[in-house]
Amino acid sequence: MPEAATTPRKRLRDPEGARNALVKAGVELFETRGYASTSVQSIVDAAGLTKGAFYHHFQSKDELLQRVHDEFIDHQLSRARAVMSEPGLPADERLRKLIREALLEPMAVYKAEITVFLQERRFLSGSTFEEIQRKREEFERYFVDLIEHGMNDGSFRRIGPARVIAFGIIGTGAWTHTWLHLDGSLSPSEIGEMFAEMLIGGLVPRD
Repeated sequence: MPEAATTPRKRLRDPEGARNALVKAGVELFETRGYASTSVQSIVDAAGLTKGAFYHHFQSKDELLQRVHDEFIDHQLSRARAVMSEPGLPADERLRKLIREALLEPMAVYKAEITVFLQERRFLSGSTFEEIQRKREEFERYFVDLIEHGMNDGSFRRIGPARVIAFGIIGTGAWTHTWLHLDGSLSPSEIGEMFAEMLIGGLVPRD
């Protein structure tokens, strides 16, 4: 009993560790039980913390789910910005890198977080949803702007609205969360390269 009582206090001396433990527990429970069926109490029990610790870091389950989203979208945005700022790349190669490095490779690290968000985002609303939407729109905009630019300079065929094509590409990558096995024969990077070859092949001008 004394041993169990000291566990939360010990973790509270490490705020980042406590926050990470809550996020990890939330991801695991949201993925297995679903967001609606997971209580704050079950999260803190799984993390070995108290409700007081939870509400020290998060105002609600919504805010915890937002943190789960931010875990992967911030990583994807960082990679997308790096690709977009790389000088001298033609549109097709830049799009290839966006698909592989910003869309698919993050699955190797954040597959559980991506799965949880895509399955449970319907429960989000208000200011939490608005902040999430802002980041998602920035990520989408890199694809839309690049495809539009490529259509304007002749690198890509104008087969339809750039926004629709971008959503098709992003959706193709995001949907892999339903079937991707991280211990499978193909890595997310290899799958990204395959997707890029397939998708860009439909955009480049035909001889």
